[in-house]
Order: sequence, then structure tokens, then C-alpha cells
Amino acid sequence: MTVSRARRSVFAVPGSSEKMIGKALEFRVDQIFLDLEDAVAPEAKELARQLISSAGQKKFKAPIVSLRINSIESTWFSDDIALLNSGIGRWVDSIVLPKVRHAADVHRVSELLQEIERSSNRDEGAITIDAQIESAEGLVNCEEIARAPRVTSLNFGPADFMADLGMTSAEVTSNEYALMKILVAARAAGIAAIDGPTLEVRDIAKFESSASIAAAMGFDGKWVLHPDQIDSCHKIFTPTQDRFDDASCLLEAYEYFTSTAGGAKGAAIYQGAMIDEASRKMALAIVSRGSAAGLHPTKHFQL
Repeated sequence: MTVSRARRSVFAVPGSSEKMIGKALEFRVDQIFLDLEDAVAPEAKELARQLISSAGQKKFKAPIVSLRINSIESTWFSDDIALLNSGIGRWVDSIVLPKVRHAADVHRVSELLQEIERSSNRDEGAITIDAQIESAEGLVNCEEIARAPRVTSLNFGPADFMADLGMTSAEVTSNEYALMKILVAARAAGIAAIDGPTLEVRDIAKFESSASIAAAMGFDGKWVLHPDQIDSCHKIFTPTQDRFDDASCLLEAYEYFTSTAGGAKGAAIYQGAMIDEASRKMALAIVSRGSAAGLHPTKHFQL
């Protein structure tokens, strides 16, 4: 796995809230998306489009700025595409596409984005797609969705997923089976895997518990709904400096032991444990994620 950009925190901002959009300009998160879907009431959709259009004149500190449109099956989809054609397509980095059920959904949106890029004088593929898996059908088809054009991440939507399955739990929780299937599909396609939100925005302990499970599984990051969740999210999805250094040293050790100078070994003993190609891949995942978050080695392998 190679992670070129950190995707630890994906902050959701209601597009109908001018106050929240203003605050979000200063959020130091990895990705921010202005929401036109579930966070916006039907009667506020047009206001949200107007506010989002104005937001393009401002500078967000988040390196990735995205727009979540309404699903292709909704009555608002065509208006959201018209918004992109009206100018948003010149500055948005990606589209968060909700309720993706099969790859055909992505192909349809990709074709529309290609037209928007042409009219905006942007390179083809400049606007990527973050696909949300929120249903049984979407989960079954997530492998083909992950390989569809422009898709750079799979995002789990736990609330809609639970509703689609008819689950009756009193609280929204992550489903480890769904998470693992999404993770495997994302990794096989070489894209990012992002866990969905924890709705109890003031319950930091619950957020940290959910995020820790996702991080331990191998997810790149998690949706964030409140500024209080940002620091915890970054801490959980960023390797510690010590862990980063250990992984970096292991990679250097493996490179040495597999070289002619080190005996050209397929496996070797390093710090009392055997390391092999699998060890290298696990260490590479840690180093890749840490590097994307801005970490640099402070230690090096020594015989």
C-alpha cells in the first residue's frame, strides 16, 4: 500500500450553514466536503448551492476540498450537476458520491464530470470520486465500484447501511464485516478506505473507540462531524514517531539483508524476530501513512 496524501480526517460541513462554512475555512483537516445531501433539508438545497458557489471565492486550509452531491436517484441530482457546471467544477477536488450501488453509478457521474472538466479547462480526471458504500447492494458490488473510473476512495456510510439492512439497534455502530469488505476492495484497487462518522459528536470516547478499530484494521481515516473530533482523529490515524522509526529501520534492515552485502537472504533475524517480505509490506504501510502525514525518520538501521 502506498499513500500519497493523508486522508486521516474527512470533515463534513452542511452546505446550508454559512456559519459552518466560514468556520471550516480554518479547519486543519486532510479533506473537507461541503454537503448538499443528508445534512441539508430539502427546502434548504437551493440556499446551500448558493452558499457553496460563494465558497469558491475563499481559501480553505484543507488540502482537499470536495462536494457531496445528492445521489443519482434523487430529484436534486440534476441541479447539483448544474451547480458544478456553473463554476464549482473549476475548483472542487472531488465529488463525494452517496449511495453508490454499482459501478454504473460511477460511470454515469464520471462522464458528466468529463464534460464539466472540458468546459472548465481542467485536465481530464482532475475531479475524482469518493464513493460511499451505504447499502447491501453497494457492499456486494464494492470491488467493481472501487475499480470504476475516478474513484480514489471508498467511504462507509453506517447509518444508511443499517437502515438498508433493517437493523434495529438504538445507536449507529460500525459493522466490522462491512468495514473489512470495503477495506479489502479498496486495497485491491489501490485506493483509500475511509470509515464513516460517529454521530454522537460530544462523546469523544466513543469516537476514539470507533476510530481505533478502523485504524487497527488498516483504514486510512474517518469522517469527522465536529471540531472536537479532529485532534483525536489525527492522533489515531497517524503512527507515533517511535512506530514510524521502527518501521523505517525495519525497511532499511530488510533492504540490507536481502542485498548481496547482507547475504542475499529471503528472511533474516532482526531485533530478535524473523523479518521477511510480509514484514516489509506491513512496515511499508506504516511508513507510507506516516510520510503522508508529514513524518520523517529520526533513526536509521545499524548493524
